[in-house]
Amino acid sequence: PCAMQAGGFDSSDEDAAEEDLKPLPISWLSLSPVYSSQFLGLCSLPGCRFKDVRRNLQKDIEELKNYGTQDIFVLCTRGELLKYRVPNLIDAYQQHGICVHHYPIPDGDAPDIAKCCKILEELRSCLESNRKTIIHSCMSPASAFG
Repeated sequence: PCAMQAGGFDSSDEDAAEEDLKPLPISWLSLSPVYSSQFLGLCSLPGCRFKDVRRNLQKDIEELKNYGTQDIFVLCTRGELLKYRVPNLIDAYQQHGICVHHYPIPDGDAPDIAKCCKILEELRSCLESNRKTIIHSCMSPASAFG
């Protein structure tokens, strides 16, 4: 839901919309048989405040911590974090003891092969160390795969 609509931009300066109190949706991908006891989480942008989306950053981070999240891969650019009104997201993760792997990839783009290999190498290292890991970009997992 945080993906920008084609041709549209909304600064979301007006906060009249009601905050979304539903839990942060996380899709858990089973990694068996390679990592038999591991799952990889995919979620949309925690704390996102854009158009009709009004997430609460502190509540979303607490949920991630309650899931036992140890590592998070942030694929958003700093500009996108600002646009979606979570400019301090990376700092907030670090303050909550979550290890951040920041790879800024503009929404809708793909990383070059060198960056892709680095991301996969770090991701493999996290999973082999049995660390609870989540990946998010600015768009929701449903729109990324649908």
